[in-house]
Amino acid sequence: MKKKLVLIDGNSIAYRAFFALPLLHNDKGIHTNAVYGFTMMLMKILEEEKPTHMLVAFDAGKTTFRHKTFEEYKGGRQQTPPELSEQFPLLRELLDAYRIRFYELENYEADDIIGTLCTKAEKEGFEVKVISGDRDLTQLASDHVTVDITKKGITDVESYTPETVQEKYGLTPEQIIDLKGLMGDKSDNIPGVPGIGEKTALKLLKEFGTIENILDSIEQVSGNKLRENLAKYRDIALMSKQLATILRDAPVDLSLEDIEYNGYDVDKVIALFKELGFNSLLEKMAAPQGEEETEVALSDIDYTIVDEVTESILSDKAALVVEVLESNYHKAPILGFAIANEHGNFFIRTDTALSSSLFTTWLEDESKKKSVFDGKRAIVSLKWQGIQLRGIQFDLLIASYLLNPSQSTEDVASIAKTKQYTDVQSDEAIYGKGAKQKIPDEPVLAEHLVRKAAAIRALEQDFICDLQENEQYSLFTDLELPLSSILAEMEFTGVKIDVKRLKEMGEELTEQLKEIEQEIYELAGQEFNINSPK
Repeated sequence: MKKKLVLIDGNSIAYRAFFALPLLHNDKGIHTNAVYGFTMMLMKILEEEKPTHMLVAFDAGKTTFRHKTFEEYKGGRQQTPPELSEQFPLLRELLDAYRIRFYELENYEADDIIGTLCTKAEKEGFEVKVISGDRDLTQLASDHVTVDITKKGITDVESYTPETVQEKYGLTPEQIIDLKGLMGDKSDNIPGVPGIGEKTALKLLKEFGTIENILDSIEQVSGNKLRENLAKYRDIALMSKQLATILRDAPVDLSLEDIEYNGYDVDKVIALFKELGFNSLLEKMAAPQGEEETEVALSDIDYTIVDEVTESILSDKAALVVEVLESNYHKAPILGFAIANEHGNFFIRTDTALSSSLFTTWLEDESKKKSVFDGKRAIVSLKWQGIQLRGIQFDLLIASYLLNPSQSTEDVASIAKTKQYTDVQSDEAIYGKGAKQKIPDEPVLAEHLVRKAAAIRALEQDFICDLQENEQYSLFTDLELPLSSILAEMEFTGVKIDVKRLKEMGEELTEQLKEIEQEIYELAGQEFNINSPK
């Protein structure tokens, strides 16, 4: 089996998790949101990457060898919030429970540990995956090293290989340090050359290759002001490149055998999750390593296809499915309805439902409480039919997102799986995907919608309990549910635009752009096509 090393930039991912998630805390008042987000990332990595070796690198302190070169290095950074600082010991406990080695090295940064181990592993034939929120690490990308940079939230990443670096910047990974040397990096307080932004830096590097080549050929650089700045700030440019360079030979006292990954300690992980109040993660824990995931057969479900809506199938409280397949639910047709309540499970054809005054009155009755998945979608879809859906008291999509913003919420089945509820299939399994997507025959469609309604009804109380334990229930009921209805109204109504004022604003911006263009030409010493990517 091919050996695979996963290296995680611990500080970077912890910061991302902390700021991506609301401030959660356990029953002892200890904040846990960074640990929660970090755990979600770990679970995703272990499931998808299946590493044979693994390490989390941390910064050892605020001062490194780079500060001897430039005292103000990283000088603009704000102090770590105390709510995050208190979570770092918990992160180490988490890694101990997962049996994942973590390491820090005095006078060096986590990046240098990662760079050094990347080089070691690549020489020994490993495939390497680096995970960070810092784009500086893209300089490590190679034929056997992929760098994943977090984008939105925690688990959504953008992968960088030499090909994607070339595609995005027109550079090799090795040239990333030259790019930083020229344009600087505000986040690390690397100065760079004044007056050089990303576009100018990329243009110079595509022409000359490296900072050293640019400085050696400075007379060939076009633009008087640009040549002047490069000559004046020559030493700053070279120093900035040095500061941006990740070491590949830091004195890391670890062998690759030391960071072999052999699975987590189930008992320790469970105990820690209980201590931290991670109840939803307890339910998500995978089966023990080595066991193959088996496909669970669906249980039988009783349901009725309704030919005529009667009082006997309606109730004061029910799970409701308004099925709209396409992403543009403003224009897409409603495929059917399903209800799950104490009377049973019912599928109602679209024409039957919309032509029944009894059913439409029930939909619009605020006192008849409905539990749904994606209430905003249901409200908008029905408004296009002249029906105002009211009485939504639970939304599985919103509840799931509040409890775990990083988790996939694409359909009812993806959320149900987190609670080990397996009696509903994914939408993709029923409809297909992309160009192959199609609506199945009525018996298949009816059963799928009924299973979704039954799942919402079955899961509702569990999710409410989790929200209450996380002290998020009032947020759910007082803010998120009403906001969902408001957003639906806004989507349906649209926004009225003052066309005249919009045109005036466009003309004002055009004038401002002309002034800025003139300033650019004066700085460059000549006119050129600013909009050209070349």
